[in-house]
Amino acid sequence: MVLLEGQWKSFIFNLLLFVVVMIVGSYETSAAIDDCPLPRCVTYAEINTYWADPNPAFFLQCRPQPNGTWAPQRMACGPGTLFSFKHQVCVLEGNWNATSNCTEIPPASECGAPSCETYDEINTLWVHPQREKFYQCRPAKSGKWEPQEMLCSVGTVFSFFHQVCDYVSKWKEPCWRP
Repeated sequence: MVLLEGQWKSFIFNLLLFVVVMIVGSYETSAAIDDCPLPRCVTYAEINTYWADPNPAFFLQCRPQPNGTWAPQRMACGPGTLFSFKHQVCVLEGNWNATSNCTEIPPASECGAPSCETYDEINTLWVHPQREKFYQCRPAKSGKWEPQEMLCSVGTVFSFFHQVCDYVSKWKEPCWRP
């Protein structure tokens, strides 16, 4: 079989890409991602967040599905880089820190007083003084959105970090920073 000049370039490119994926994909880490929020692709903010993968040479990105929903898809970092959930980008291995990778909320998710002005704020669940409750933006009679007090299920508490009511064992101080 004889390859034409353009086919050789394509063959070489695909071969190099395969080698890079094999090298990146073989990166082993003992770092747990227990502190990382589970990937979700429901709200605008979640769809625009990159999520941690157990192998830091990869990350998860929300991608549209044929049925109109969004789902996480595994994406590879470039050679010599590892995914930092904290920074929302693949960083050089020397700048990556396994112990603090997921201990901070990405910059797009700031914890503060409930506000329902922007699309992002409307799609954020907000901290309540009682950890068994949270605030959710709901439409009001005035036509605007207003925070409404919501109750977690029995045995769970609200985690701003995970944006869900979760088991007490997974709860962190609201807006916690290391």
